[in-house]
Amino acid sequence: MGFGLIEVLLQDEKIQDITINSPMGKMPMFIVHEEFGDCKTNIIPTVTEADSWASKLRMISGRPLDEANPILDTELILPGARSRVAVITSPLDPTGLAYAFRRHRDKPWTLPLFIHNRMLNPLGAGILSFLVDGSRTMLIAGTRSAGKTSLLGALLTEIMRKYRVITIEDTLELPGESLRKLGYNIQQMKVAAAMAKGTAEVSAEEGIRTTLRMGDSCLIVGEVRSTECKSLYEAMRVGALANVVAGTIHGDSPYGVFDRVVNDLGVPRTSFKATDIIVVANPIRSADGLHKWRRVTQITEVRKHWEQDPLLENGFSDLMKYDSKSDELQASADMINGDSEILKSIAGSVKEWAGNWDAVWDNILLRTKIKETIVNFAVKQKDLALLEAPFVIQCNDEFHRISDNVKEEMGALDSKRIFFEWNEWLKRIVKKKKIK
Repeated sequence: MGFGLIEVLLQDEKIQDITINSPMGKMPMFIVHEEFGDCKTNIIPTVTEADSWASKLRMISGRPLDEANPILDTELILPGARSRVAVITSPLDPTGLAYAFRRHRDKPWTLPLFIHNRMLNPLGAGILSFLVDGSRTMLIAGTRSAGKTSLLGALLTEIMRKYRVITIEDTLELPGESLRKLGYNIQQMKVAAAMAKGTAEVSAEEGIRTTLRMGDSCLIVGEVRSTECKSLYEAMRVGALANVVAGTIHGDSPYGVFDRVVNDLGVPRTSFKATDIIVVANPIRSADGLHKWRRVTQITEVRKHWEQDPLLENGFSDLMKYDSKSDELQASADMINGDSEILKSIAGSVKEWAGNWDAVWDNILLRTKIKETIVNFAVKQKDLALLEAPFVIQCNDEFHRISDNVKEEMGALDSKRIFFEWNEWLKRIVKKKKIK
């Protein structure tokens, strides 16, 4: 009645991908496991099972899968598991049906979780938190399986719950439902897949344009793939100074993103300047090629004073870059010395920070210390639930509340006072949890 052993495999939180190649009945399933990497299973699905899954996915998605439409992208929601599914059939696959399942984490990722898993370090998390509160425009870039969507979902938990959020996806991968249960004012929109034909779904381009008529909102685009890119940049130009606009895109470097956006997707060079920040996440491999780890490898700002080629005209400035020896991001000289146009632009809209780089850097370090403290506290208490979204969002809310109170009382954002009060709150709240 269901999806058989697919359901069993997807129940395992450590399984990340399941691939099933054609022809059915002759090829085993392959999986990617969190601990063991690429694995071959002893499960060989039958032709009947494959046909049954295709029928169910057509019905669940409302999207076609036939000779005229040989590609189907959709999501599969099962008890205890969520997955993105890609299916191909003839004539694209001359030997029948083939499947790829990408398992999503049941709960939203958070920046402290990424710190704990070493994908990101505390300073990188502090900068991303600062950029989200500064309402910047961001693209999360990387190769396939780099963790782009997971990182974008983690940035959603950094948005204050008082703001409205609109997400646009062709396959629902962002943790919209989980965030709604946590009190977020979030509206999910589902649009037609880039390669879909003959569907009644609204195009991604029209979906993005619609958000501009839906009031003041943060705009989060699941993945930038096709013609909707021009509409996204229209949204960036309209909303850049009011709300966060962010999305994911395939690209292994800032220049790779520029090349894809301008040369492949047709966005004018001047419009590309609406991008403030490019965050690159890529897998790092061991020397023997047997192991790989997900890492954020660059946090780069896009400067505005260039004409033709940002690489040749110093249009890219790394705020942080991955160092293989330390296996973490390192702050650049530009950032340490305050030579960042984007961070200065954020500071310019805050009375206490205008023209005061030391105050800006102090606030970034405060956020860094808070993220690091959450992780250290969770490890010390042997309670990794403190790294999950419900508690991290609560910590973020308290940080903003205390910051506002300290500013009102002292007339300035005193980092030492803010951290002291927040740290005392953290001890009290964790103690209450242990008593319960």
